[in-house]
Amino acid sequence: MTTIVPESFATRWSLVGMTALVTGGTRGIGYAVVEELAELGAVVHTCSRNESELNQRLQEWSVKGFTVTGSICDLASQYTAEDYSMIMATNLESGFHICQLAHPFLKASGVGNIVFISSVAGLVHANAGSIYSVTKAAVNQLTKNLACEWAGDKIRTNSVAPWFVKTSLIDQLISMEVLEEKKIMSDLESRTPIKRFGEANEVSSLVAFLCLPAASYITGQTIAVDGGLTINESFAGMSLTRWSLVGMTALVTGGTRGIGYAVVEELAELGAVVHTCSRNESELNQRLQEWSVKGFIVTGSVCDINNVGMNYPKPTTEYTAEDYSMIMATNLESGFHISQLAHPFLKASGVGNIVFISSVAGLVHASVGSTYSITKGAINQLTKNLACEWAGDKIRTNSVAPWFVKTSLIEQLISMEVLEEKKFTSDVESRTPMKRFGEANEVSSLVAFLCLPAASYIIGQTIAVDGGFTINGFP
Repeated sequence: MTTIVPESFATRWSLVGMTALVTGGTRGIGYAVVEELAELGAVVHTCSRNESELNQRLQEWSVKGFTVTGSICDLASQYTAEDYSMIMATNLESGFHICQLAHPFLKASGVGNIVFISSVAGLVHANAGSIYSVTKAAVNQLTKNLACEWAGDKIRTNSVAPWFVKTSLIDQLISMEVLEEKKIMSDLESRTPIKRFGEANEVSSLVAFLCLPAASYITGQTIAVDGGLTINESFAGMSLTRWSLVGMTALVTGGTRGIGYAVVEELAELGAVVHTCSRNESELNQRLQEWSVKGFIVTGSVCDINNVGMNYPKPTTEYTAEDYSMIMATNLESGFHISQLAHPFLKASGVGNIVFISSVAGLVHASVGSTYSITKGAINQLTKNLACEWAGDKIRTNSVAPWFVKTSLIEQLISMEVLEEKKFTSDVESRTPMKRFGEANEVSSLVAFLCLPAASYIIGQTIAVDGGFTINGFP
C-alpha cells in the first residue's frame, strides 16, 4: 500500500491518495477488506480465480462509486499434489513471494504497508490441523522479520489473526457436513467470551486501521480479532457509524498533557463527549478553553487518578517499601479500582470499552526498573481477565503498550539530566527498527480505534505501539 505523508486529522484517518492490492477480494474477509479500504478512499486492485465472480464484484463496486480493478490469477504456487506442499505454498510461500515482488514499489512510495491475514491457529491450538497452524505461525514470524528488516525502507508490516468469521467458506463447510452446525456453535460459544462468530467487517476494519497514517508507529504486531478466544483461560458493509464515536461518552484520566491529552483530542475529534481530570487546576482550565475553541465537548475535574503512572528508576535492591507501595498504588491499584467503579456504567451502556495505557516494559525488559515493569505486566494480565470476565456484560477491555514517546515528561527527564539526550536518543534509535521516538498521536489513534464500533470483535489484546521495538531481536 502506498501513501503520501499525512499532515492533519482528516488525512490521518483517510486512505485518499493510497493504492492497495488485496488478494482474494471477491468473498469473505478479502471482500470486506476491499470494501473497507475503498470506503476510506483507497484505489484498490484485487484478484480472483473465478472470472464471473470477479466481474460481478467489480460491477457492484462500480455502482457504489468505489475505484476497484481486478484480474484473474491464482497467487498460490501449487507444484505438488501433496497436502503439506500445497498448504505451505498457498498459505505461506505465496505471501512471502508477493512481498518480495512488492518491496520495490512499497519502498518507492516512502510509506508502505503490508498487512497479512493470519489466524488464531498460529497463536494457540485451534483444531485446524497442524500444517495450517504451522503456516500461520510462520506468517506471524515473517511479520516480525519484515517489520524489522524493512523499517529502514519506511515499510510497516503487521498481521491480523481472526477466529471463526461468518463467510461463505464456513457456510460451505457446514453444507458439506464437514462442520456440524449445532456442534460448532456450541464449541464456539464455550470457548469465546463474546459468544459468537466474528463478522468479516470486524476483521477488515483492523486491516484498514493498520493501513491508515494514524497507525504510523505500529509495526511487527500480530493482533487477534477473536472475541477473546486467545486470552480465555478456558479456552455487512461499512457504515460511517462504525468509524464514529458520536453519541459516546469517554473518561480519560490525566488528559491535559502527553498521551492523555492526545487521547482526549482524538476521541473528541471522532465525536465523543469527553470528561478528563488533572491534578493541576490552571492547566486543566487552559486545556478546557482550548478544546472549547476547537468545538470539542470536553469537561474536566481536578483529581488524581491512574493514567500511564509514575516511576522511580533504580536497581531492584535499592527500592524501599514506600517506593514499592507508591508505584503499585499509582500504576496498578488505581486502574483496578476505577474499573470496578466504572463497571455498572459500562454495563448499562451496552457497548462499554476499557483501554489501559500499559508499556512495552510489561512485555520485555526495558531498563526502567523492576517495580514499574511489574505493574505494567500486571495491567496486561488484568486486561485479559476483565476481557473474559466482563465480555458477557458487553464490555471490551484492551491495553496499549507504548515505547518511548515524545512528551513533556521525556523533555523534563532530559532537562533534569536524568536522561542524557544524545545517549538516550542513540539508544532508542539503535533498538527501534523505525529509528525514532513515537508521537503521542500515534498512541492515541490506536486507543481511539479500540473504542470504535469498528473494533467490536477485538478484546483482551495488549498491542505495542513501539516502532518495532518488542519484536526486534539481534539486529
